Amino acid sequence: MPTLPAYVDAGLRERTPHGSKDFPIQYYADELALCPDHTFPLHWHPELEFFVCRGRQVIVQANGVAMELEPGFGILINSNTVHSMRQPQGGPGCHCPNIVFSEELIAPVSSLAYQSYVKPLTGNAELPYILLRPDTPWQGEILSLLDRIFSLMQRYRPAKNRPLLPFVHAGISSPCHELAVQTALGEIWQLLYRHLAELPHTPATKAKHLLQVRMQNMLTFLYENFSSPISLNEIAGAANISKSEASRCFHAYLGTSPVDYLLRYRIEKSKELLLDSSKSIQEVSFACGFGSPGYFSRCFREQTGMTAAQYRRQ
Repeated sequence: MPTLPAYVDAGLRERTPHGSKDFPIQYYADELALCPDHTFPLHWHPELEFFVCRGRQVIVQANGVAMELEPGFGILINSNTVHSMRQPQGGPGCHCPNIVFSEELIAPVSSLAYQSYVKPLTGNAELPYILLRPDTPWQGEILSLLDRIFSLMQRYRPAKNRPLLPFVHAGISSPCHELAVQTALGEIWQLLYRHLAELPHTPATKAKHLLQVRMQNMLTFLYENFSSPISLNEIAGAANISKSEASRCFHAYLGTSPVDYLLRYRIEKSKELLLDSSKSIQEVSFACGFGSPGYFSRCFREQTGMTAAQYRRQ
């Protein structure tokens, strides 16, 4: 069950700055097995993101659609697209390299190149994501170029506290790595633009937009008020919809009910307080919206398989 981390605000926008103003790109090597529930939760950012699956299968949800990425597959997440990544629990973890970058790294917004070749993709509401298969020649070429970018970024701008991955181009070097990265991105974009007509488009319906707005309103209310008693009626009221419609939205977007999501979120917040504060278990239970320490203890054990005291000691 995904929960809201500190680097995502109440509207699901990621707070983390990616890269720098003079070189707006950041490389990561995410190990989903280390995230709560093996999930990097729903979020969005105005930047573009290339994500490649390595080691084992990853389930990516983008724009309300869940996709299974096999090792070697990749995906481009378009700007402002709500998405999450999840590794099925059990088995070994895997490191999934990705880059998050500004579209201006491809071409300045004021340029003819941007208006002619970048905006037709980034500004297309029917292209929230693009899957990349290694067995499709031109997409395999993009994946190879991404391997080159990952290798350059890992060598010259490594992600903090992340392992070195054995990329095909891991030994690559460049006296001007920023230009080499930008050139490779330009080659990738030319391939995407040339094959634009082949890309499967997702109709941008009002219903999908309405679902996202409703979910953002309800999640914002939930995150801001989790420490107080909250009813399903109040969660639904945050989006001006009925309780049954609120339940339908949560199941469509998160695969669970509003009440179950709230419970799991409260448990995750309680874990933070147990580890990062001197509050007693009773104080933690009330701070996280549980009506009684006994109910908190029962829910905590059901969700984690241990008592709150055991969790704090470990």
